Amino acid sequence: MEASPAQPGSLRTRVAVVVATVALFMAIDNVRRFPGMTLLPSAVRVLVWKLVQVALCVVSVMAVHRLRPARAVAELGLDRPVQTGLRFALLATAPMLFVYAIMAGFAIHFSFMAILRTALVAPLSEEVLYRGYLFGQLRRRAGLPMWLAVAVSAAPFAWGHLYQAEPHGFRVGETLGVLAVTAFGAWFFAWLFERWGWNSWIPIAMHALMNLWWELFAVDESALGGWLANGARLATIGIAIVLTLRHAKRQARRGDGDRARSVAH
Repeated sequence: MEASPAQPGSLRTRVAVVVATVALFMAIDNVRRFPGMTLLPSAVRVLVWKLVQVALCVVSVMAVHRLRPARAVAELGLDRPVQTGLRFALLATAPMLFVYAIMAGFAIHFSFMAILRTALVAPLSEEVLYRGYLFGQLRRRAGLPMWLAVAVSAAPFAWGHLYQAEPHGFRVGETLGVLAVTAFGAWFFAWLFERWGWNSWIPIAMHALMNLWWELFAVDESALGGWLANGARLATIGIAIVLTLRHAKRQARRGDGDRARSVAH
């Protein structure tokens, strides 16, 4: 019989998760420096590196919890319904789609490699690494409180997006703005991940479509944007929160109904 993930919050699990996480990030950094990677075109190299991150997350979970690949994928929340994430994200990001389209005069800025990187590969790899693996393991298996698990997972996520301050010359205000936006995004996606029953496709789809509309209508070179762009983004976040709270209430009512039927029988 295949092993199950170790007891959440146990000392063995906490130590294993910390050791595996350090090893994972060291491996990710070393993969980027692998000699064969330098032979690839820059854009392709980034895509390969990000996809390797996903594979390394699966391998790390397999090693820590002694799981087979399918169970490790499930541990990362990737076995949940993809269509649930897509429906949720399409509805929640509607304000960004409409407002950005109007701002751009319905002119589309299409670059295949840019869309592939920012709206597909980056959301997948970042949500699997920072939410599915890092936040998920710290929260579910190491037993950290929500705020601490978010803080630990938000730090490398925000740092990894610091390059977005470059178009603004790394000025203090813009740099702090990029860090604040990405740190808030880390909390938001982690909250969605947990509230939707550890379904990674919820934050992946949200991240992907938010990036897609931003890129497709060339809103800004960084994650900052102007007042109107951020207003649409806040509306999207608000809709996502409302939909998530409604989902939680439905799940609670369903659980109460199941318990009532169980008592009746």
